[in-house]
Amino acid sequence: MKRSHALRELSREHHEALVLARHACAAQPGSEAAQAQREHLLARWSEQFEPHFALEETVLLPALEASGNTSPADLALAQHSELRQIISHLQCGDLQALAAWGDAMRVHVQFEERRLFPLAESVLDLTVLGDLMIR
Repeated sequence: MKRSHALRELSREHHEALVLARHACAAQPGSEAAQAQREHLLARWSEQFEPHFALEETVLLPALEASGNTSPADLALAQHSELRQIISHLQCGDLQALAAWGDAMRVHVQFEERRLFPLAESVLDLTVLGDLMIR
């Protein structure tokens, strides 16, 4: 799907999120592969996904709220919170949380790609937000 310039990088990052989500769901909790998946996911979380969420939370979601679209922005924030909570379980070594993270991330990416980003493209002036959205 073609995205506006301002949202293109965030949308590209969703691909990696979906790949990691699929692997997280497939990992057997007691296996060495699950432990390796957990370590990789936590590294990518701090390097990519937490900054991704922070950018959305400081620029995109406030702009949507200011445009009167509070419900979709609130849902995105709630999903971010849920994913952070699951990550805290993974940080404590809970390998059972891998599948929960994978499911929650898949749902979140689908929401952003199918609803939130199209909404932003239709109601926001992304040329104004563009410099703030691009890292």
